[in-house]
Amino acid sequence: MYFLAKLIQKFFYKSPFCLLKFFARILSLIFFMNIRKRRTAFQNLKIAFPKKSYSEIISILKKSYYNFSLSLIETLIAPRIYPYAQLKGQHYFKGPGVCIGIHAGSWELTNFVFAQKYKFAVLAKHQKNKKLNKFLNEIREDAGLKVSFNLRSLVKYIKQDYYIGLVVDHGAEAGAEMTNFFDQIIPTPKGAVFLAKRFKKYIYPCFSRRIGDFCHQIEFLGAIDPASKDEEELLLLFNQLYQKQLEKYPCEYLWQHKRFKYKQNRDVVIISDGKLGHLKQSRALLSVLEEKSKYKIRSKIIEIKYRNHFMRIVANFVANFCPNFSPFLIRLLYLILDKDSYRKLATNFSDIVISTGNFTAPVAKIFSSSLGTKIAVILRTNLAPSRFDLAIIPEHDRVFADNLIKIKGALTYPVDLDQKKDKCKKLFSLTSNKKVSVFIGGPVFDQNEFFRNVKYFIKQLKNFSKRKNYRILISSSRRTPKSVEDYIKRELANFENTDVLVIASEDNYDFVFEGFVLESDIVFSSSESISMISEITSLGKPCVCTFFETEDDKRKVFLNSIRSEINFLRYPYKIRDKNLKRSKMFSQNRKILEKAIERLL
Repeated sequence: MYFLAKLIQKFFYKSPFCLLKFFARILSLIFFMNIRKRRTAFQNLKIAFPKKSYSEIISILKKSYYNFSLSLIETLIAPRIYPYAQLKGQHYFKGPGVCIGIHAGSWELTNFVFAQKYKFAVLAKHQKNKKLNKFLNEIREDAGLKVSFNLRSLVKYIKQDYYIGLVVDHGAEAGAEMTNFFDQIIPTPKGAVFLAKRFKKYIYPCFSRRIGDFCHQIEFLGAIDPASKDEEELLLLFNQLYQKQLEKYPCEYLWQHKRFKYKQNRDVVIISDGKLGHLKQSRALLSVLEEKSKYKIRSKIIEIKYRNHFMRIVANFVANFCPNFSPFLIRLLYLILDKDSYRKLATNFSDIVISTGNFTAPVAKIFSSSLGTKIAVILRTNLAPSRFDLAIIPEHDRVFADNLIKIKGALTYPVDLDQKKDKCKKLFSLTSNKKVSVFIGGPVFDQNEFFRNVKYFIKQLKNFSKRKNYRILISSSRRTPKSVEDYIKRELANFENTDVLVIASEDNYDFVFEGFVLESDIVFSSSESISMISEITSLGKPCVCTFFETEDDKRKVFLNSIRSEINFLRYPYKIRDKNLKRSKMFSQNRKILEKAIERLL
């Protein structure tokens, strides 16, 4: 390797620039063909510039690879081309100090140029290949550059009044300060700050950029007195300075390095179909992530619409066969979704994508594949569970596969309970009397049967409340027929034991459900609502599933799967308040989820 590198160096030194540019083009193409590195580079660019289009990011990426390839060649022929480099900003110098930089421009050439004018020592990292490491260090030493491989050995050069150089974007040590860079919380090396403060040296930020194929501008951006700021402020200032430069010159940076690998935040996009029940389940998974993850979770909800029904079919087909990483897929979403939906997705980055239901699953898969990030789906979809990193399927959906997590009922996770309970108590002036809450949904098949049974149940409820001295909290839903609502109002609006009657079509409070349940000793829910029954059990109250019509196969399977968790009440509705079951379903589901989310993190 060593002698081959020496031979290549001699060849490049004698070659015309046009031939060197040709080799750089070939080398950049080889780099671009490395899928693993290209994936990292694309993700880093999308993290830094989420609003840039696919075409813009690919253009930056190709130019960045070309610049990097030129930089490798320039490292070998630095004595030949360094006179073409422009050094600016020396007027900031207040004596030997700490020069900082990032992996932008041609950093080895920058070191060479500076070493020709000043006493200069740099902190470097050993290359894995020992012979290549020897070759690279010989080039540096021939340039008059002093090389250290740890801070301790660099100290002797500081004491000899050398300028010293360190990068502040790679090689963060254990326990590095977490600072903001492109709105991401990442570790930033603090060696430069430590040395500057320890030896009372000014810090000189430097940025190198290419102004021609073999021409560079090396500019010092100022002189920073480390005594004027604490460590955290200095590191944040460094990141802000270099973020501004990279926003202007993004093609200069080595994006394939894992700059954001150890970031302490995770961005989550929930793709929604606009259904409140589905959104609640997605938020439930998000809540588990927020509570149990060591990362700071930042979330965004994006509601999507297809252009037409045919494009939904196309989305299902593409999602079934798309690879785990293909940036080009974002362009397909332009054809599949309406303009507003596409714009929202195309201008966002997400580490984790969450969707609930079959409507959004194909889009979620295509979107996550366009970024090469993780995806979780809830409920049964037309796609195989193996297409997702995490598939959470209720037992009653009757899906059987190795790569899925089975839970009982719908996914729930109560949030803001104390706040909702307080709002409910204050608005309705609730007393401390014992109470029952009742939630009436709507018919699935037979409205007449539903109405007939509701009337019989209400009579029994009134008798029970008087006999046992329970106060009643009752609410309809958006699915409740008007005829049922009118009957409930006639029977209960002026009933002596009614504390609160809420008609959902007239008053829609976002705290009524949780408030009623938490204030009650017993909760009655009509049997057709899978999500409502699941939410009641999550709040730890005895749930009485009340049948107002014959249930369909789906609900039969659901109710059978949680038979040991809830109570059932059928015609003639003989209501009792003894020996009612309290469900452990929520705690069991939560344990399953807490273990499963490691797949996403």
